[in-house]
Amino acid sequence: MKTRMLSALALAVSALSAQAAPVIDLANTGYFTYGNTNSYSLPLAGIDYASTPGQIKDSVVIYTGAGGQDVNTNAAGFDNAYGAPGPNVLYSSINGSVNLGNPGNKSGIANNDANSWDANLLSLKSYLNGGTALFMFNNNDTGADQSLAIWGKVWLTDPNGGVYNNRYLYLSNQGAAYGAGGTPLGDATIYNPGNVTTPSTGFASTDYVLSGGNVNGVNHNLGADHVAYAADLPLLNQWLDTLFAQSDNVLSNYTLHMDLRLGCISATAWGGTCDSVMIDNGYEQLFLISNERTPPNQVPEPATLGLAGLALLGAGLARRRRSGR
Repeated sequence: MKTRMLSALALAVSALSAQAAPVIDLANTGYFTYGNTNSYSLPLAGIDYASTPGQIKDSVVIYTGAGGQDVNTNAAGFDNAYGAPGPNVLYSSINGSVNLGNPGNKSGIANNDANSWDANLLSLKSYLNGGTALFMFNNNDTGADQSLAIWGKVWLTDPNGGVYNNRYLYLSNQGAAYGAGGTPLGDATIYNPGNVTTPSTGFASTDYVLSGGNVNGVNHNLGADHVAYAADLPLLNQWLDTLFAQSDNVLSNYTLHMDLRLGCISATAWGGTCDSVMIDNGYEQLFLISNERTPPNQVPEPATLGLAGLALLGAGLARRRRSGR
């Protein structure tokens, strides 16, 4: 059975609501594990999560093609969103701001790194409000080619700039053949390759996770208006639970960092072609939510949720639009 997967470090929006919000409960939903990331299909979980600019304007946005001060400018303690590259760009990376709009370093974030998206942990604690951190990803490729290579890396730094627990967490295909990889209901706490600065590429073996493909007849190429995948990093949430118990003065000097890379960095590395790997439309979107304060629009849950259908980023609209601008 063909499963083309992508998990979004993946990546993240959280709609703040004055009224009581239902929790996104993924406890009984199947997932695929990519490195340190568990990837969930929201369509197969029966969750319609809208993500137009008006619905994410009060959220923590990491990467977006949408415009507007309220969308691209995050609250104090969070770097502003990186600007997605638009069409006809094969590759983008937060590391070095390759083909991206660089939001610049924001004050009030310790150890702010020009090569990562960063967040102050005291601000993150307040934002999550006791909830679990979930990264949300919009697949927004064209109808002609809905596949996309994606890789992500997350880490924390302490007040001295040291890497917390001396460990980095990944959305990674772990060197498997492109289009393969991923473990159904895997253990996301095991993978520990050290500090990967240059992820491997190539169809035969790659660290990039493959997104794309119609999964059991369910469309996952939903554009930037609806979220296709949620990504959970269990170790990250365990670490946050521990650190959030510290005093505000101490916690404010801890920082979360993220590196996200999309598309085809080198055609040579991919067997001489970027087909089914590159960015096509260029308006993917990544944002962070708390499961305690996000009001998703629930739709009837499918009678069966095949695990094979929970591979990351799929399937097809005949045409893509840029997202609700």
